[in-house]
Formats: sequence, structure tokens, C-alpha cells
Amino acid sequence: MEKKSRKKIVLQNAKKWIIISIVFLVLLVGVGCHFLKNDVDYSVRSRTKILEKKQKNNVSSKKTVGWIRVQGTNIDYPVLYAPDYDFTFETEDFAWTEADFKELNNIVYISGHNIKNLSKKPLVGDKNHNRFEQLMGFAYYDFAKNNQFIQYTFNGEDYLYRIFAVVYFEGNSLNTYNTKAYSETEMKEFLKLVEENNLYKYDTDVNENDTIISLDTCTKMFGNSRDVHLTVIGRLLRDNEKAKMVNVQKTIEYDVIQNEMKGGDSDDEA
Repeated sequence: MEKKSRKKIVLQNAKKWIIISIVFLVLLVGVGCHFLKNDVDYSVRSRTKILEKKQKNNVSSKKTVGWIRVQGTNIDYPVLYAPDYDFTFETEDFAWTEADFKELNNIVYISGHNIKNLSKKPLVGDKNHNRFEQLMGFAYYDFAKNNQFIQYTFNGEDYLYRIFAVVYFEGNSLNTYNTKAYSETEMKEFLKLVEENNLYKYDTDVNENDTIISLDTCTKMFGNSRDVHLTVIGRLLRDNEKAKMVNVQKTIEYDVIQNEMKGGDSDDEA
């Protein structure tokens, strides 16, 4: 009887350890999956095939050269190059560039229309905004903090950029019609100007050797009489850099915009 009791106790202990081991493994796998899931906060959705399909219809006067996608927005459409085309009244869903680069340039300027979201208090995520209107969401701290990536598909590759600046500029202060690569000096000057006007301080290192993308649209944040643009700027992810969110803080420039936002809700006409 004593031997049977001991054997029973051993079996019970063995079962307990098996159960404990299974629970531990489940927890370990769960934690591992959690960290694996959170290792990347943005997933690239390739647009190479759809871009190739669009490019089959290219003509010399108006051709698709890339595809732009912005996290947190419905901006997910082609980028056109058409130097002799008047985009002023065009309302299709696309953006455009002034340069027809054969290879990825160290600075890429892309422009898009904002026709329906021009007020001092721009709307965020309105489904009726189908151009660059939703770019205006970056005027709000919470939106900028939670959306930090720009995807640009070009020459058969999906490139991912980390946003490091959101700025308001008068007229063409940023030279958004640039059609050439920047020299080291020009890039330093560009980055200095951006830093001085940035609404946010991103925990992101940027220097003159980085590859930059700049998205630009018009706004009436400062009234109808001033030609002001909102520009969202990112740098290409470096080798082995994860697409993880970084810390974002407000700057003094953000306070300026907040004061302007108190001015009213009505939209001005473009």
C-alpha cells in the first residue's frame, strides 16, 4: 500500500510539473509573439505591381513615376510627372513631382492638392478627403505622434521613410519645385531651416547624408491672403533600422499653430 501511495504521489507531482511547464511555455510564446508583433509599428504594403500596371499607360506628357502612401491617412495613390501639365484644377486622386529622376534622389519633393480641408481647424480622417487633405492631420500632436511613416514606391522598390518634421512654410521657401539632387551644403541648409520651423521634436537623428522625402500641400491656416504650405518631411530608414515609433514632443512652433486654430472653424475657398 505504501509503495502504491508513493507512486501515486510521484505521478501527481509529475502531472503538476507538466502542467506548470505547459503554462510557462504558453506564456513564453505569448511574450515572444508580443515583442515580435511590436518590433515593427509600420508594415510595408507593396505597391510595385500596381505601379507597374499604371506605368503601362504612360505617355511622355503625363506619366506615373511613383506611388505614395502615408500612415494614418487615405493617401495611397500614384505620383505623376507632367512638366507641361496644369494641375491647378485637377481633382483626381494623385500627387505630383517636378522631377523625373531615373534613380532615387537624395531629396524628393511631392505635392498634392488640399481643396476641402483648408480651415484653421482642419478635420482629421474625413472619408470625403481624397487628395492631400488628410495630410493636415499632422497639424495635431496626437495624430503626428501616432503616425510616423511615409512609403514611397519607385523603380520597383518600396522605400520607407521615418517622419522627422512637420512645418508650415510661406510660399516656396522649401523649394518644392526642386529638380536636382542636393549638395552636402544644400542639405545642411535645408535641415537647419526645417529644424527651426518644426512643430515637433522627433527622437530621430537626421544628417546631410540621409535621403529625404517632402510632402507638400496648401493651407489657409494663416488666412486667405497668405500663401502658406504644410510640409511633412521624412528620412529613409537606414540599414537594419526597425520601423518603430519614436518619442515626439511639441515645440514652440506648435504653440503658434494652436493659437491660430482658435481663430475659427470655417473653411476658406482654395
